[in-house]
Amino acid sequence: MTMLKTVFRREVLNNLYSLRFLLSLALLIGVFVAGTVSFLNSQAAALADDRQSRAAELEVMKSQAARNATELAVKRHTYVLQPRASAFITDAKEKYLPNAIVFSAWNVFSFQNRSGSANPFLNKSDEPNWAFIAAVIASFVALLFTFDAVSGEKETKTLALALANPVSRGTLLFGKYLSAVVSVMAVLLAGVLVSFLMLLLLGPAANPSALAAETAGFLVVAGLLTATFCALGLFSSVVAPNSNVSLLLALTFWLAFVVIIPNSAVFVAKNFYPIESSEAVQRKVDQAFEDLNRNAPPGSWTMNSGNPFLPQHELRAALQMKRMQAEKEIRDAYFVEMFHQFESARLATALSPVSLFEYMTEAVAAGGYIRFRKGWNDMHVFQSQFLNVFKALDAADSDSPHWYNPNEDVSTTRKPVAFEKIPQFVEMPMSFGERALPVLKYLMMAVFYSCAVFLVTYVLFVRYDVR
Repeated sequence: MTMLKTVFRREVLNNLYSLRFLLSLALLIGVFVAGTVSFLNSQAAALADDRQSRAAELEVMKSQAARNATELAVKRHTYVLQPRASAFITDAKEKYLPNAIVFSAWNVFSFQNRSGSANPFLNKSDEPNWAFIAAVIASFVALLFTFDAVSGEKETKTLALALANPVSRGTLLFGKYLSAVVSVMAVLLAGVLVSFLMLLLLGPAANPSALAAETAGFLVVAGLLTATFCALGLFSSVVAPNSNVSLLLALTFWLAFVVIIPNSAVFVAKNFYPIESSEAVQRKVDQAFEDLNRNAPPGSWTMNSGNPFLPQHELRAALQMKRMQAEKEIRDAYFVEMFHQFESARLATALSPVSLFEYMTEAVAAGGYIRFRKGWNDMHVFQSQFLNVFKALDAADSDSPHWYNPNEDVSTTRKPVAFEKIPQFVEMPMSFGERALPVLKYLMMAVFYSCAVFLVTYVLFVRYDVR
């Protein structure tokens, strides 16, 4: 233990006094400041747009309720997920994921991407948030601190001199590894602290305890990413004959794990987990509608809104209900296929420690895919509650024939309803369990990844020729 402390102290001091440490520190703090300023500006605009669009949607629903309850129930509404306060940690690719859910009292119809008023001619790119900085820059810095830790010292003859002392190879290697992780995390922590203070002082009102908890979670998963890339850097240094080759190998690792594999999800999904096209699904829906129309009793499409008790309205309501249920069954099956394809592609790209880091950071910040799935599932629960309230209103109306039609306001209550009596969907924050469970497998994979790479490096270093 004494020798490990000695090696660790020497390596940390060498790192702290090196030019690479100072340059890395200046670079990361600068990028963190720029990213935080960008977030503060965009968040203010996003919150203002959200308030405006939400108020407009609310007014539309109030006017529908004032006319009659059925109109409010059958009209399709769109709930757009609110701007996330923790987007400074990671945007979780939410600008590419669905962020709006279309629903009525009768069904949750679909999801869509409401991109807002952004200029479509501008290329979309990753925002300089914390996750992007750690994945792209801190991972490179980790390789920069370790690629010549062994091969470089061999070239300068200091490696053989170090091993001439009463220190084991395992102790020396672990001391180098630990010092590199601590050095890189010190640089990253400096940038995080600067950004954290800017958010507290200049950002919109937020829960400081939640902000601190999410920051702590980010640092944990960033530490795992740093540990993995430091291990990869040491591996490059051990297997290569000199530091030039070590650098080339380290850059190859960086290119593969930061650029190529994380961006291969679309290729993997299309070629290994193909699903039906949206056009094929629409053809299924059209065919189902055609079959139902062909087999429907005569008069099922008759319409006379002046008399809701006409028996034709009962036939029409029954047909409309069958059509909605048939379409729902087809589209819900398609949505399940889409979710499975997405999750399978994610698991395949988990070969990259950066992909693992992104998935874990998404859970820490309660964003991205897991946020959408929670909103999607919660909306189904709300839709059921909305429908029960509407059915209770209709049952209390003696002037209604009570023939449920999910698309038209003919054969159910046509009386107005106080808008306050209608439930409103509110996106609920994720609990710790809802964040942890979906990403637990990625956490275990990340720990195994870093340990496995270091273990292989250790085995190679035991047999390493230091001459």
